[in-house]
Amino acid sequence: MQNSARVAFLVYLPVKPQARERMRQMMFEVLEAMSSEPDFINTWAHEDLDDPDLIVNYETWACTREEFLARHLAKPYRQSLEAALPELLSGPRRLVFLKPLRGFAPQGQR
Repeated sequence: MQNSARVAFLVYLPVKPQARERMRQMMFEVLEAMSSEPDFINTWAHEDLDDPDLIVNYETWACTREEFLARHLAKPYRQSLEAALPELLSGPRRLVFLKPLRGFAPQGQR
């Protein structure tokens, strides 16, 4: 039986200006590794146009919020980044979990 659970969320990462490149490098390594997870759907890494020190990631997973929090934040490929966050961030990381209301796509792609 296939799991139909799905969770989407935003991750806000306020990065110290002097740590911007190191944060990107470490984050991209984690994003690349997590893209191999069986319940991974997609992620998009963004930079705020008005504040280049704010990174915002949008992630979608084929699991519940509880499953994501219990299984994925402690993965070995995340350990280096998690340990470095106090040096890299200027404020707390914030996760905002989202409830889907309705999706829209261009005609012919639905």
